Amino acid sequence: MNISSQYPQPNPPNFKPRIAKATEIGTFAIICGLIVAFTTININMNPAFMANQVAIIVAIAIAISIFCDSRKGWRNLFRADIVCILSLYFLTLIEFLYPQPKFDQLLTSQQTLDALEVLLIGFAGLAIGRHINFFKPAPSGWLDFNNIPDKTLFRIFLLSTFLAYFNIFMSVDFNPVKVVEALLGPRFAVPWGRGSLGDWRVFLSEWKILTYVIPPLAGIIWNRRRSFNSWQIFLVIFIFIFTLFEGFSGGTRNIFGSYLATFLGGYLLTLQRPNLFNVSIPIGVMGYAMVFATRHMLGFRQMGIMNYLATAAYASKQVQETLSVDYNLYSMGLLIDAFPSKHDFIGLELLFVFLSKPIPRVLWPDKPVGLSVSIEEVVGANGWTVSATYLGECYMMGGILAVIIISLCLGILANWWSRTAAFHNTGYGIVVNALGFFTAAISMRSLIGFTTSMLPIFGLIFFAKRFPGFLGIKKGISYNYPPN
Repeated sequence: MNISSQYPQPNPPNFKPRIAKATEIGTFAIICGLIVAFTTININMNPAFMANQVAIIVAIAIAISIFCDSRKGWRNLFRADIVCILSLYFLTLIEFLYPQPKFDQLLTSQQTLDALEVLLIGFAGLAIGRHINFFKPAPSGWLDFNNIPDKTLFRIFLLSTFLAYFNIFMSVDFNPVKVVEALLGPRFAVPWGRGSLGDWRVFLSEWKILTYVIPPLAGIIWNRRRSFNSWQIFLVIFIFIFTLFEGFSGGTRNIFGSYLATFLGGYLLTLQRPNLFNVSIPIGVMGYAMVFATRHMLGFRQMGIMNYLATAAYASKQVQETLSVDYNLYSMGLLIDAFPSKHDFIGLELLFVFLSKPIPRVLWPDKPVGLSVSIEEVVGANGWTVSATYLGECYMMGGILAVIIISLCLGILANWWSRTAAFHNTGYGIVVNALGFFTAAISMRSLIGFTTSMLPIFGLIFFAKRFPGFLGIKKGISYNYPPN
């Protein structure tokens, strides 16, 4: 049966689909805001006040830019470059909208000034790079999923869930009670924890990256719930809630934030009749969940949720009166101060680690362990990992020049993805599109995670092209749905 006969074709003949892209006036607003922020920084200010001033100005500039872009339709806001800019702002500046008195004891005014200048240059590189069409869009055949029915989404959902959580449940003899108990305990005491180098079981743990497929699928399946049975919808909701709980209990805010962002991407892109109610309420709930998580996750990830609740640490003045993300600006300040005065630039070493990251160590035992000079070594972190965003890593590579080049490249790639993925009407294509948002967000935290974060995208594309029978694809059938 030709499904396309039951639904109007989304693209009539000779219709050129609108590509989401940044407006010139929107980018002009960001650049002006960055210039204002740069020129108003005064080294005589306290570090926390300097960061607070920049945070306010840049937030206003980003808001104006997004408003300008929205004048071309709300769909014009579903772009990877906006995700990059918002993610970088969240990782570096959003916490300075709240009082951060401790920050004054961490950096000098000069170190803060240097970090803010590099950050503003990074924002400018992303904003400018998104207007450069250096790469042609990928061939349409890569992302043509019109022959994949939406009923297949549930099958992909179950497969992703099985592969993502198999290692976790195997480590506790498939006892769900032990899984929950471990998730409520300290972050690094879980039975499925891996060593620094790992063995064959680490190869199984790498499949956990498929948890990022679950949230966008959940959002799409919910919007198209009439195509599924009630028990399927219940199971999808249950697994999605468990995934959020697992991400929250781990204490890693960028993972939890990625779950929320990709869910919203899948949900909003398949919303048939968007209105104030069904758009603002999910965004508001997810936004509140992210703020709540940001406030508490750092507090319990060492002691565990159970101890966090038992000791009433959540009620402490420090938790209630401030908002802390990762203090990435602090790490950036120390890195900029240390390179090249105390350490030589590491050059292309970072790119080698970056490209080799997706290769399992079980297949390449001699794979590089890490950088010759780690961020933790520079900032004096013993026993825990430290992030300095991709900007800190770029500065380690080659100073300001590397920051400019990589920022422009990331802006170009974000623009390329928006032009390549565009908007799909089939759920499978929207999942692939939404996962591009995840890659954009995760790359702002670290370049090393960029290649790994793309694996689910490549996996879904490869699966659709090489195993069409599993997906229920029938030759000559097109499942075109009404425009969302």
